[in-house]
Amino acid sequence: VADTARAQSLSEILPAKATHCAVTDPPAQAGLAATPGGFVMVFPRNSALTDTFTGCKILWLVDGSTTRRFATLYFKSGTLAILASHNPRGEPGAVVAACAYPDGKSLLTKRGQTGAPSCAGVTDEPFYALRLPTWPRLCLTDPKAAVCKAEPSE
Repeated sequence: VADTARAQSLSEILPAKATHCAVTDPPAQAGLAATPGGFVMVFPRNSALTDTFTGCKILWLVDGSTTRRFATLYFKSGTLAILASHNPRGEPGAVVAACAYPDGKSLLTKRGQTGAPSCAGVTDEPFYALRLPTWPRLCLTDPKAAVCKAEPSE
């Protein structure tokens, strides 16, 4: 990983060759998680993760038939190490905030991000945990399917 104190792009923040870090669009295996405002696409899903997973987990907002990346999470040995936030309405993949954990240190200080307020509390947010219950992607197009009527699990 490059000098993170001056990181300006995703490739400078995350190890590009780490598992799933180079994924740009949700693959077919991505799952769905519900939010109060709609759905989030999640990859990889729980069945592909181990307790010691090292690599990226990516979250996209679902807007009709469009997905817009809003977070890239880098886990090291099953623990959140880096969170990169993206503006889902802006340039695809552009980083608007980045934090290193466990300290919650901002990685984009050169852009004026001061750190503590934007990085605080993230580790308590379920969407940024290693495991997030999801439904199969099928539920986006066929919500009446039996698997979609059950609670999300995988």
